[in-house]
Amino acid sequence: MLDISYIMGFIGVAVGIMIGVFIFTEVENSVDCPDININPDGNAGCQKAKSLSWAVVGILPIAMFFGLFTLFGGFNQY
Repeated sequence: MLDISYIMGFIGVAVGIMIGVFIFTEVENSVDCPDININPDGNAGCQKAKSLSWAVVGILPIAMFFGLFTLFGGFNQY
């Protein structure tokens, strides 16, 4: 049978994915990269910064899963 720690861990993953997608969407909308013809180095750096925001989307659900899993007693020692 599923323990409450597993259920809350999976809820943490879902919430983490939602928060990560919201963060990524705001980063995409708020960052305006310079034109590649005017400033190629600035455009390359800007595109790299935008792509790093996917790391937030990937890491945040995992961190929230372990945080909630531990919070609700998933790693208790008997």
